[in-house]
Amino acid sequence: MGKDFRYYFQHPWSRLIVAYLVIFFNFLIFAEDPVSHSQTEANVLVVGNCFSFVTNKYPRGVGWRLLKVLLWLLAILIGLIAGKFLFHQHLFGQLLRLKMFREDHGSWMTMFFSTILFLFIFSHIYNTILLMDGNMGVYIITDYMGIRNESFMKLAAVGTWMGDFVTAWMVTDMMLQDKPYPDWGKSARAFWKKGKVRIILFWTVLFTLTSVVVLVITTDWISWDKLNRGFLPSDEVSRAFLASFILVFDLLIVMQKDDNMHVVRNSNSPGLGIPTFHGRCRCKSPWIAHFSRAIQDSFLPEDLQGGISYSHNRYGITLSAI
Repeated sequence: MGKDFRYYFQHPWSRLIVAYLVIFFNFLIFAEDPVSHSQTEANVLVVGNCFSFVTNKYPRGVGWRLLKVLLWLLAILIGLIAGKFLFHQHLFGQLLRLKMFREDHGSWMTMFFSTILFLFIFSHIYNTILLMDGNMGVYIITDYMGIRNESFMKLAAVGTWMGDFVTAWMVTDMMLQDKPYPDWGKSARAFWKKGKVRIILFWTVLFTLTSVVVLVITTDWISWDKLNRGFLPSDEVSRAFLASFILVFDLLIVMQKDDNMHVVRNSNSPGLGIPTFHGRCRCKSPWIAHFSRAIQDSFLPEDLQGGISYSHNRYGITLSAI
């Protein structure tokens, strides 16, 4: 590979710096945003409706509760089916012919957002039924989530950590296997590829750091205001620029992905290969085996059958950021 712009743009150090800076920027905006300490009720468009529809505002009557549960279960089921076959295969794959959605790539992301869409639609159907009764106005589903902004921001921080760190850690895993830069990290690569070191380290570091981060976020052991002490103050404008930097860096992570990487079979999550899942579907009954295989082929995307691709994990995070 010639040392042109692409060489440096996709260099392991460049990709690692961008991936881990996203984690830092996200935690910085979480620490600096006053909403993280707000005690008012959280309200988020669309997502608030879905959250409230599933988790709270249940009427007292058993019939109403059963109706609500059936509606959001039906919404999830329709969302998964529509996301898989209508949006992913028909719209994105056949009509628009988007490369990022070829075959089963990006199925999980599409099914997730489709489920959110149908939960939102069914929440309004549920509201219509409540309005027809006339005395159930207090249970109307709105974008108010029934939790404080502080709690919502903690949930968002945990979710952001999972998306960002899994992406950065998978980028690290791929850089330690990739071949276009043979002179980079020779000793680290040799150690990473030795036996099952890759699988053990990947999941050990992931679970350990995630446990520590979740504990710190939920317990407020670390006070950013005490650590910062005015050293790095921020206002609405600086936080807006910081949020835009996060979005740009998210896009950079996707752009830095090399479609011609020499590591294809091992570029997914360690330990999530095809044999891992196929081994769980074995059954002596041919009918049950055939049924389970059909379910797996229809609804379990190849992203998961062959491992979870980091790029589509990043697509989902990027769309959420937008």
